[in-house]
Amino acid sequence: MQSAGNQAFTFRILGPLEVECAGRKVRLGGFRQQALLATLLLEAEHVVPIERLLEAIWEDTPPASAKGQVRICVSAIRRQFVGAGVGDLIETHPAGYRIRLPNTALDLARFAHLAALGRSAARDKQPEQAVDLFRSALAQWKGPVAAGLESRVLRQAATMLREEQLSVLEECVDLELQMGRHRKVVGELYRQVAENPYREQMCAQLMLALYRSGRQADALRQFRETRTLLSAELGIDPGESLRTLERAILAEDRSLEAPSRPAPAEPGRTAPVASLIRQPAHRAVKTSWTDHTLAMRTRLTSLQQANLRLQATLKL
Repeated sequence: MQSAGNQAFTFRILGPLEVECAGRKVRLGGFRQQALLATLLLEAEHVVPIERLLEAIWEDTPPASAKGQVRICVSAIRRQFVGAGVGDLIETHPAGYRIRLPNTALDLARFAHLAALGRSAARDKQPEQAVDLFRSALAQWKGPVAAGLESRVLRQAATMLREEQLSVLEECVDLELQMGRHRKVVGELYRQVAENPYREQMCAQLMLALYRSGRQADALRQFRETRTLLSAELGIDPGESLRTLERAILAEDRSLEAPSRPAPAEPGRTAPVASLIRQPAHRAVKTSWTDHTLAMRTRLTSLQQANLRLQATLKL
């Protein structure tokens, strides 16, 4: 949360779009204003081209008056912010608009920062701290990105950021399994696998947690269900790492046993079973907010560019 004058304000995009000032929600306008604000927040501190805003609001069919309507929306948002005590945060540029926010004011920036710090702690062999940071990062999420706003631009962003959210969760659970917290994560993994049945890494984590909890039959049942799903819907078999884990569970391989006590371990080379499920490779992470959000914004931009190329191809 950040202060504007004597007023504290925060923006939320990881879930329903919300703005709060001094603990009170700022009333936002209709869909156009909300879609425009959400798009600016996804690329906070960067100028968002007017064409991008038109796509976020009208997709492929903007009216002739679209640019004028965008100016009206921006003016309305500015009035709402100033009236609520947030201040005038939106800048006008020749190419578009930019929203300027302190990093702590936006939940997306907090998520990226905390996740990066968690990865840094994991590399430094501080699993307890890493898990706390990962969990704090995940706690920023209150639902799908810009939940309730139907916009192609926002759906694309939601898909990419959901992938990042799940990757952070998998990294966190990897550490918790290494620390002997298998019983604690079983319920959460069941829910996540049900929502994301094609994520073999998450399925492997659930199988391992079940096995370490004395539920070998349930672990094997989970493998069979995943194998059946992949075969029926995609016509493929589970990957080699998942099949290797199944064989190890059938053989009651001692390398699958839980650690006797929680202990720090080197990321990527922790316990023998770590070789059976993917371990993320992490690059060095700086501690500045800007650096932590840059990689996420770059991935979002790449996804947007790929979509534009696909649209151009389909129009040929």
